[in-house]
Amino acid sequence: MNIIETKIPDVTPDNLNQSKLSLANSIIQNVYPLFDEIYTEKIGQVDDLKREIETNRKIMKSQKSSIEETIVEYRRQQKISKLLERLEKLASSGLIYDGTLKHETVILLKVLPKLSNEQLDDHLRKTLQTIKKRFSG
Repeated sequence: MNIIETKIPDVTPDNLNQSKLSLANSIIQNVYPLFDEIYTEKIGQVDDLKREIETNRKIMKSQKSSIEETIVEYRRQQKISKLLERLEKLASSGLIYDGTLKHETVILLKVLPKLSNEQLDDHLRKTLQTIKKRFSG
C-alpha cells in the first residue's frame, strides 16, 4: 500500500470542529471569487438598467410636455375653426352686412390669431347669441 501525503489534516474527535472550519475556509477561498464576479456583474447590470430607466423617464417627460402643448394648440385651433364657421353662417345669412357687426367682424378676423383662449370663448359666445337672435326671431 502506498501512502500519499496530502495537506488535508487527519480528523480525530479532538480536532473535528477545527477540521470543519479549515475545510469550510478552503472551500470559500476557492468559490468566493466566482461569486464575487457574478455579484459584480449583476450590480453592473442593475446600474445600467437604472440609467436606462432614468433616460426613458426624461424622454417620456419631454414627449408628454410636447403632447400637452400640441393638445392645447389643437383645442385653440378648434375654437378658431368654430368661430370662423359661425362667422361664415352670419355672412351667409346676410346679418354680417350690418354696419357695426361688419366693422367688428373685420377687426375680429384681423386679430383672431392673437386672441387668448378666454377671448375666443367670449367671441364664440357672442356669435352664438347673435345667431340665435337672428334665427329665433
